[in-house]
Amino acid sequence: MHLPDNIFALTLLITGLISFGVGVAVFQKLGGTVRWFGSIILATAVWAITYAFELSSNDLQTMVLFTHLEYIGVATLPSLWIVFVMRFTGREAWLNKWGIALIFLEPLLTLIFKWTGAWGLQYQAVKVANSGPFPLLDITPGWWYRVHTIFFYAMLAWGIWMIVAKFKKAEGILRRQNRIILFGAMFPWVVNLIYLLHIRPFRHIDLTPFAFIATSLVIGIGLLRFRLFDIVPIAREKIIEALQEGILVTDLNGIIIDLNPRMKKTLQEQRASYIGSHIDELFSGMDLFKQAENWPKDHQLEINRKEQEQTRFYAVTVTPLFEKRTVYSGNVFLFRDITQLKHNEQKLEELNQLKDRLFSIIAHDLRTPMINLGDMIQLIESGDLNQSEFVSMLPELSRNITYTSGLVDNLLFWAKSQLSGATVNPVNFDLFLAAEHLLGLFQRSADDKGIIINNQVAEQTFVYADADMIQAVLRNLVNNAIKFCRTGDRVYIDAEVIKDELMISVKDTGVGISEENLSRIFALGNFTTRGTVNEQGTGLGLMLCQEFVEKNKGHIGVESAPGKGSRFYFTLPIGITASPILA
Repeated sequence: MHLPDNIFALTLLITGLISFGVGVAVFQKLGGTVRWFGSIILATAVWAITYAFELSSNDLQTMVLFTHLEYIGVATLPSLWIVFVMRFTGREAWLNKWGIALIFLEPLLTLIFKWTGAWGLQYQAVKVANSGPFPLLDITPGWWYRVHTIFFYAMLAWGIWMIVAKFKKAEGILRRQNRIILFGAMFPWVVNLIYLLHIRPFRHIDLTPFAFIATSLVIGIGLLRFRLFDIVPIAREKIIEALQEGILVTDLNGIIIDLNPRMKKTLQEQRASYIGSHIDELFSGMDLFKQAENWPKDHQLEINRKEQEQTRFYAVTVTPLFEKRTVYSGNVFLFRDITQLKHNEQKLEELNQLKDRLFSIIAHDLRTPMINLGDMIQLIESGDLNQSEFVSMLPELSRNITYTSGLVDNLLFWAKSQLSGATVNPVNFDLFLAAEHLLGLFQRSADDKGIIINNQVAEQTFVYADADMIQAVLRNLVNNAIKFCRTGDRVYIDAEVIKDELMISVKDTGVGISEENLSRIFALGNFTTRGTVNEQGTGLGLMLCQEFVEKNKGHIGVESAPGKGSRFYFTLPIGITASPILA
């Protein structure tokens, strides 16, 4: 054996040494799945370098020695390939100790049969052929050689199938990456197949290591210089595709080149493939592409879309893509669903308005009667107010106290519902008895205005609801009815079965509500006007009525006409022992 002195050996030696250096660099600088591809590069380099020395040898013994070394790469290549593919496609679970042992069993047996020459299983016979320009090894393969060849191509086919099956729907950069891997895998095997068909230079030279070394160098340099596998598909699948934000990538013309599953869900899977479509086709009327060109860095735009009869809101962030840091090549659109945030903001705004209204009530409606009462007590104590004057002021004082008491009750109920969530504790209770209780509670204020209250609820009328909440609802509705009645008017409390619900109504023959105010009652939640004798109101009561009725699985409404009175009604679930009530 001497240093290579023919073009075949010299080429293999130089490229093999370079490939060996690339393989070592891959191992040192990269890790994970890519390191397994580095092992393929090293196995190929070992094959190429030892084959170069085989081609430079003149005697049979030296040639056979180098074939023993060659088989370190030849035997392990298919197993290294299949391990790389399994990791590349996310099948690491197969690579337990038994799986690894099974994959490398055939290469181990091949090396044993080759190195020992046992029973001529690998090579039946070897000799030196001198028919070419330099001595070449002429082999007669044994039957295990054919077994290894079948294993060789089976591993190749299995690996290709796994890549195609896993990434047949791959898009964008992954599709190009997979094509590179498949081409890199197929090319050397095709060359090896040509060798097995006895299409060989000088009848004996194997061009397979030349093909392997060329492919390994190209991909190896790509790994180091261009970070070819920086986007490992399984990592992309686990991270990018698992993101709850939608990601959409466009080129410099606004054409979609990639998107993740969350983005497809946002788009409601309108098409089989979005690749090649323009972004403005999917978001018509928004001009996202045009706006993206003018957006400043880290700018965010809010958009909304109608999805399944529901409006959803998205915060869209655009990040420009650059090649070599200066050449603009497209945009990455990040869509973050902020629907719940918008609803929370809306709810917070409503609560802020309610808070302001509450503070106004406390500062004026609650504070004023207390100040008036305090001033009256001071006048009595100072002797500036005689008994007859005090008696004349008692009706007004009584109204203020009644109003203040009702206001405090509503404030306490409202505070409880906001702070503790107003836990509903439904029970069966008799609505007739609840209405009777209200008659006693409001009889004096009704008598003062000359108003008659009639309880028309039948006895033993049971409902299934929170008793305290429904008492509060009835109390507010009856109080409102009295407030807007004149002398001689009437208030009726009634109930009737409508289908599978009980409808309770509080009806009065008072002044009624204008059409304009009627539409504002429940829309604003805390709308109010003064009563027939200038009684005050806060609107907090009706807001509580609506909230409490809805919490008890009912709905509330109002009917009214100016000068003809009003009817507030609400529904509740019928109690278990409720008796039918004729309408």
